[in-house]
Amino acid sequence: MIAAIATRIAFVVLGYLAGIATGSAAFPCVLAIISAFVPDSALWDWLGLGPIAMVAAPVLFFVVMWITVVMTFIPAAIANLVTEVFAIRNVYVHILIAIGLAVSAALIIDPTWFAMMGTDRMLITAAAFCGAVVGGLVYWAIAGRNAGFGRSQG
Repeated sequence: MIAAIATRIAFVVLGYLAGIATGSAAFPCVLAIISAFVPDSALWDWLGLGPIAMVAAPVLFFVVMWITVVMTFIPAAIANLVTEVFAIRNVYVHILIAIGLAVSAALIIDPTWFAMMGTDRMLITAAAFCGAVVGGLVYWAIAGRNAGFGRSQG
């Protein structure tokens, strides 16, 4: 029993970190793709710098990943406990949890984020939404599809 719980916790931590990493990696990629279709955005100026943007991309990745971990660790742990206790394995629930975590992180960083949505904020929000969906899918694939302490893992 203890070994099964320890295994579940290990998969949960691995899933959380992998979900954060893939979601954080998807964020700048999606932001660059979306910005290409909205040339009026001020984000396009920064993303169009070529070699400088390529050097800054890994730094942006780690900054986004660190901010995400700091802002979502406690709410993610609570959501994970609920999904494990009630053995919630539905992929859509895990995606909704990831989106909810992204929204909560945005509101913690800037409580007025959704109040004044300009073009740049909409682009960043869309990229964060896509990153959250990717992160939720990765978490579900690693840990969420077998959620449930002490239940059959099949």
